[in-house]
Order: sequence, then structure tokens, then C-alpha cells
Amino acid sequence: MQFDVLAEQDYSAFVRQCERCFFTQLPEYGEVRAGEGYRVERVGLSEAGKILAAATIVYQPWKKAFLRAQISYGPVLADDENPEVVEAFFEALTRHVRKDNRVLSIRVAPLIVRRQFEGSEPGPESELARRFDAVMNKLGGERLQKEFYDSSDVQIRYSYVKDIAGMSFKEAMASCGQVVRTGFNKAGTNGVEVRFYGPDQFDVLEKVLEHTAERTEMHAVSDSAFHYYRDLMQKLGTDEMMMPVAVLNTEAALAQIREEREGIEPKIEKLAELEVAAEAEGRQLGKKQRNQLKEHRARLDVLARREQETLTVQEEHGDEVVLAASLFVHSPHELVYLVSGAYAQFQSYYGIYLIHRAMFEWATSHDVHRYNMYGVTGDFSENASDAGVLHFKSQFQGYVEEYVGTYDLALHPKLASALGAVG
Repeated sequence: MQFDVLAEQDYSAFVRQCERCFFTQLPEYGEVRAGEGYRVERVGLSEAGKILAAATIVYQPWKKAFLRAQISYGPVLADDENPEVVEAFFEALTRHVRKDNRVLSIRVAPLIVRRQFEGSEPGPESELARRFDAVMNKLGGERLQKEFYDSSDVQIRYSYVKDIAGMSFKEAMASCGQVVRTGFNKAGTNGVEVRFYGPDQFDVLEKVLEHTAERTEMHAVSDSAFHYYRDLMQKLGTDEMMMPVAVLNTEAALAQIREEREGIEPKIEKLAELEVAAEAEGRQLGKKQRNQLKEHRARLDVLARREQETLTVQEEHGDEVVLAASLFVHSPHELVYLVSGAYAQFQSYYGIYLIHRAMFEWATSHDVHRYNMYGVTGDFSENASDAGVLHFKSQFQGYVEEYVGTYDLALHPKLASALGAVG
């Protein structure tokens, strides 16, 4: 096997034809990091001219004179069932990086699934994960005991994922829980439209996320992260990195309420007449008709409350109101739900569910196999800091993936430790 620095076109062709490539291993990600001033390399392990594994290395400046090599959710593997390739890649990677004496350590967090959870129950550990651990131990690597919520340079270890491979939108929707299906069915009925914004409208997302961070346990997104996301969207384009925004048109919502009311009132009037006639004959209206009359009247009560709520929103916020905004990124066969937020006072309009409906429609028409709702803490208890987040994601009826975690390989152990380049 041969380990080389790859030409961008060869690297791009390889990662885009693999079954799984996280967005942090796309060539555009490397271009963004290079634009931020980082040194970037694309490396690969090949045999007989065929690439078996490849990764983007980002060299992070460390204490001015040194560097730390980082691989986020890589390498990308042509065959994720071949542990020999994993071992050969990391052994060759270590030799390659050692050539630069300024590199103190390598931080890696491969997209290797350790196990899946059904509910809170862990499945068996994968053989590839065990083999990867053995390789890291052999090379002197140390798995970090902290998580992404402890430190921003640690990759997320647990993700909530839904498998939608081969599904139509209707099939994907039917496989979700009742709350999600109810939210999806609000499309076209409540004056809410999902629009796709570009990088020049990032301030909308920023404001939504700031509000969400203020009222929840969610960590605030840093200015540098916003710049990074914006730059990545500009590189990938809005067909691959999407910012769906749920917007309430209050006039449209009020018109829909009036239209529905106008359809119900004649039905109530007719049933009420039948009820009066039945009572005049000394009998009750039929059970089915009584239930229909009850349901129609209850629906009018709901519409009256919705109308008053919408009139209040219109008076306070105007004719168009942002309800929620999210950021998604697409890589081969995977759509990742990066960040999201919503205004609490508008939750009754189902904005966040309608965003997911729009993205399910997109995903099922673009050969997406995994709808990756991204980070959870891995704490399944009711007291978890993200218990509400996990509850929301669980309504989509997927599963939690645990990856192997983040490892540090110290190339110069004493110096790396002294300068804080590991751990």
C-alpha cells in the first residue's frame, strides 16, 4: 500500500463516490480552512492505483512555532468493513506527519461507528471500532475523556440518525412519530412558508440562535463559527448547504382561517337544523351526526383562538414573522442538521417541523440515506442537559450512533504535553 498527498481532483472524485463522507472531509471544507490561513493537506492510502482511504488534514498553529494536525471525521473509507486499511492508514499517516518536526500531535476523530443505540439500550461494539482502538494503543494514542460540550475542539461523539435510504417522502413521514406527522401535516394550512436563504442573510439565523441560546441549555454559537458556516455555504453553494427559514405570513394565515370557517359554518347550520327537527319529533339526532356537530363546533373554537393569536402576532410583529431557522449541509448520501433555533412564543405554528418537512422532501429526492440530526450528549437520563433536545429528535424515530471518539497521538510526548497540544 502507498500513502501520498493527493491531487484535489483525485481526492474529490474518491470521497464523492464513497458511501459515507462527512462534510468535514469534503474538498470545500479544506478550501475554507485554507482560506482562514491554515495549512491543509489531502492524503490517501492506495493500492494498485486504487484509493482505499483518504483524509483532509488541517494543521492548526500551536504556540506560534508549532503545529497540531487535525482530522475531523476522517479518513473516508472505500470499504468500512476492512480493518487492515484503517490500521495501514493511521500507521502511514503518523510517519507522514512526523516528517515535519514542528507538528507536536495528531488529533483524529474518525467517522467509525462504535455502536448504535435503540432507545437508551446500547447495541454490540463493532469490530472496526475495536480494531481502531487497538491501532491507537499501538501508536501511543490517548482517547480524550472530554466531550464537545466541554471543549469546542473535540468532535461530537453521539449523533441522532434516521435511516431513510430508498424511502419516498410519504414513507419517510409515515416512519416518524405522531407529533412529527402532525407537524408535517400543517403544511399549507397555517400561513407558514419555508424559504431558503443565502449567506448574505445569515443575520436571520444568528438572531434566532441567540434567542434560543438565551432561553435553553444550548451553547451560544461563536462569531468565528458563524464566519466559518457562512464561508462554507459560499464554497458549497446553496444547493449543498441550506438555510431553511420558517416564515409566518399573518394575512395568509388569517385568510386560511376564514376559508376553513366558511367551509364549516354551513355544515354546522345544516346539522343544527336536523337536530331541531329531530327534537321536534321527540327523538335524538343520530350518534354520528351528533359527533360531527360536536367536532365542527370544537373546530370553530380552535379557529377562533388561532385567529385571535394571529391577530395579536400581526399587531406586535407585522405581516411577516420569522418563526425558526436551521442550517443543513449535504455530503454523499447524508444530510446533516447542523444548527437550529426557534422563537419560543411562536411554537404553536410548527415552524421547526415544517422546516424538517421541507428537508425530508429534499432528502428523499436526492438519494440521501441518512438524515443526521447530529449531536446529542449520550446521556439518556431525564436529568441530561439535552434531555429536551433528545426528546425532540426521538420523535423522528431514528437511533443514536456512537463514534469511536477523539484521540490524540503525541509525536513528541513531553513537548506536546508541556505545550498543551494533547488532552
